[in-house]
Amino acid sequence: MWENSELKERARSVLSRFGYWMPFLATIIVGFLATDPANIVSILTEDLDTASILENEEYLSFLTTFIPLLLIFSFVWNTFVGYPLMVGMNRFFMENRLFGSKIESLFWVFKSGGYLNIVKTMFLLNLKVLLWSFLFIIPGIIKSYEYFMVPYVLAENPKISSKRAFELSKEMTRDEKFDIFLLGLSFIGWIILGSITCGIGLLFLEPYVQATYAELYQVEREKVHSRNISDFEELPGFLRE
Repeated sequence: MWENSELKERARSVLSRFGYWMPFLATIIVGFLATDPANIVSILTEDLDTASILENEEYLSFLTTFIPLLLIFSFVWNTFVGYPLMVGMNRFFMENRLFGSKIESLFWVFKSGGYLNIVKTMFLLNLKVLLWSFLFIIPGIIKSYEYFMVPYVLAENPKISSKRAFELSKEMTRDEKFDIFLLGLSFIGWIILGSITCGIGLLFLEPYVQATYAELYQVEREKVHSRNISDFEELPGFLRE
């Protein structure tokens, strides 16, 4: 069984050995490109006077046309760009723990030969979590941790079937979902400190968090290998292609 402190120590060692600023830049790029466009518009318009909008027929007509188009664009962007980039970031951090990665690894997904499979699997992941969340939220949270390793599995094997990716994630997180939750919770002090700085500190925290989760996945993939649940043909590692 892994310990939070051990994973974090390994993450710090990687960031110290191969450098912090490249992972920092990677998280900034993905954070920007994977941001939901609808969220940006929501932030920009949150201070608008609703009463004034309702009284302005032309503006209201514009919004009734613009918002559906925005939602469609947001869905397409998240599905075909945002989610694959998240998988690309996982690939980046798994490579980085071995030999130091390059920004190009973030976009590896688009030339991996399994791009559409990644899009489909990530869409199914988010759909499953959403549907489970309709059952009083808690089941959705549990499922989100059960599927936690799916993006990492895709980052390692982009052509693996969706069904198999979910199976492997389920095996990796069996009896460990609460431990993964606690691992995330262990960053709460840094998160509070980062929030005090108007969120800027959170940007600097993200490489450390991602590097720690990369160490977690390495432990879990070794577990399924040792138990003959998977093999090196299915999960071959993260050497540069």
